Amino acid sequence: MVLLGFRYINGLDGLPVDQSKAFELFQRASELGSASAHFHLGNSYQLGNGAEIDMKKAVHHWQIAAMMGNMQARHNLGSVELENGNYQRGMKHYMIAAMCGDQDALNDIKEGFRSGHVPKEDFEKALRDYQASCDETKSEQRDRAAVIMARGRK
Repeated sequence: MVLLGFRYINGLDGLPVDQSKAFELFQRASELGSASAHFHLGNSYQLGNGAEIDMKKAVHHWQIAAMMGNMQARHNLGSVELENGNYQRGMKHYMIAAMCGDQDALNDIKEGFRSGHVPKEDFEKALRDYQASCDETKSEQRDRAAVIMARGRK
């Protein structure tokens, strides 16, 4: 359901762009316990795709997705916290996401370090944790799959 919703949001595979249909599919999938569906519902509420813009509902769905392990949602929560002036909470979300291999979170921590908002120790910890996460997921099979996927994009 989530993949079909994603295809409707973006008009892929011959489907028309239909944000309302995508939103409905995300809702149904979230009711079945999909973390990805909660992430996409949060995005839909943030952007007004198939629903009225409602940041409280966006944050609610991102929180559920993050608790279920979705690091993109965790990253979004960090961004919201920073926008609201909650620097410590925002960085905590980014640190958790980076520890789980989220490149965007690591980049945001790096920016915070460059601008003097993130202590060197926290930046170093984020780098170590990110690298450890990447090392844990390395395998010969994943490397071969990445090569095949890259060929398919050409």
